[in-house]
Amino acid sequence: MELQNRIQEILDGRHTPSKGPGGRPIILGLHQQLRIVLHLLRHNVRQAFIADQYGISQPTVSRISRKLMTLISIALALEAPDIKDAVARGESLIVDGTDVQVRKHRPAIKTHYSGKKKRHCLNIQVVTTLAGRTVYIGEPVHGRMHDRAAFTQTGVEQLLADSPYLADLGYQGTSGMIPYKKGNRPGTGELIEHDQKFNKGLSRHRAAVERGNAHLKNWKILSEIYRGVFHELPVVIRIVSLLEFFRDNASGTRY
Repeated sequence: MELQNRIQEILDGRHTPSKGPGGRPIILGLHQQLRIVLHLLRHNVRQAFIADQYGISQPTVSRISRKLMTLISIALALEAPDIKDAVARGESLIVDGTDVQVRKHRPAIKTHYSGKKKRHCLNIQVVTTLAGRTVYIGEPVHGRMHDRAAFTQTGVEQLLADSPYLADLGYQGTSGMIPYKKGNRPGTGELIEHDQKFNKGLSRHRAAVERGNAHLKNWKILSEIYRGVFHELPVVIRIVSLLEFFRDNASGTRY
């Protein structure tokens, strides 16, 4: 329980009282509180359901979630890899965008609707190595933004300026290695044999970033419609990213 031990050290350093608000005794220990938060993130269940399971109220689950999210962020702050290290080593990297679906609500009716995906969402840029290890997860931007624009606006393009990287056709105009597109060849516009072989090989290598996205989406709170407070979603994405980095660094160590 490495994560629990780290959080306990933080609490010990803060001399956290053994009683909750109003002098009431704390019903659940740290282990149970951590299980609640991980359950919420992993399975995207409603807080009311978790409250029933533990015999507590939904507001209590909400308070536990907010408190533990902050502590997890502090405990795992150093788990995120530095993409500059991968660039310095000259590693070939892969970039791709993935989305987190959100509910249709008034502030996001226009800005977060993706015409390509036909849903309201946020766009996240993910960078992995050819071996499939995620080395960077960018800040989320509104779903209407194309991958090419998000790549530039979030600063990922600048981070990869001195590094070779692979991408799909959504990154046309960048320095990345992208597939050949029909219509670029004179005459019929069809891809010649060389282009087809190149695209096939590129697609095979790009599968690594798809695996990275899949690991991220194993956390149901990012693969299903996000039902929480909208402005807290970037924090949730960061927490899940840190947990995924932690899982990767621990090589299978359980939370």
